[in-house]
Amino acid sequence: MLPLEDTLTSMGLTPTEARIYLEGLTGTSHSLQELSRATRIKRPTLYHALHTLMEKGLVAEKKDVNKSFFTMADPRTLAGLLERQRDEIGERMETLTTLIPLLLKRVSSSRSEEISVVQYHGIQGMKTVVDIACFCKSHRWDIIAPYWNFLREYDPAYIRRYLRAKKSHHILSRTLWELTPKTRTLSAEEIRERNPRTLPASMRGRFKSMIILFDDKVAIFSSYAKKTAILITSKEIHEMFRTMFDAIWEVSEQPYA
Repeated sequence: MLPLEDTLTSMGLTPTEARIYLEGLTGTSHSLQELSRATRIKRPTLYHALHTLMEKGLVAEKKDVNKSFFTMADPRTLAGLLERQRDEIGERMETLTTLIPLLLKRVSSSRSEEISVVQYHGIQGMKTVVDIACFCKSHRWDIIAPYWNFLREYDPAYIRRYLRAKKSHHILSRTLWELTPKTRTLSAEEIRERNPRTLPASMRGRFKSMIILFDDKVAIFSSYAKKTAILITSKEIHEMFRTMFDAIWEVSEQPYA
């Protein structure tokens, strides 16, 4: 479990705000001097962080004569902070949905005929390529996913976010998996959305990278150990990979039929 300060920063507080909030919970109210002494944060920095915490609804200020006292909000109000963040993200997503077509109009028509190969490094780079795939125009994927792909090795929580993103963007796919003893039972909705088949026995264990084909692109993800993704944009190369995928698809098994 993460330390309390790290957990609070993951929810949108700065490290300074998290330290002040945690210290402030230890008493009913604190003066600026008391908080500065306890946290060892310089007063200008402390005062600024207290006001940003007030903007987030986590601190209340009370003046007594010429002195200010600060009271931290009940920890349960943190749920309100997350709800506001969720609403803001929803608004940004709506804006992005209208923005993308406008930006695409600015892309040179000749650019679509070029071959582009971009390499992304690190887990964040791999997640960026997944995000690009989620915003595909066709809402269709062809995907080859070996059992030990980077999604499974990285973080189970990210797998859940990835599946939610696919669902929210209405992505339907043809999925080629390796059959393993741990292959779980899928719901009817999951079968419809993911349309899974299992690779022939002769091919199991031979795929080390996950591959997603969409639009005119080929996304290749290394193992978690290598942490690299390559995004190829080319109609010709996409069609070549698609033809190979079709050939494997035809000889693959349908365990959920």
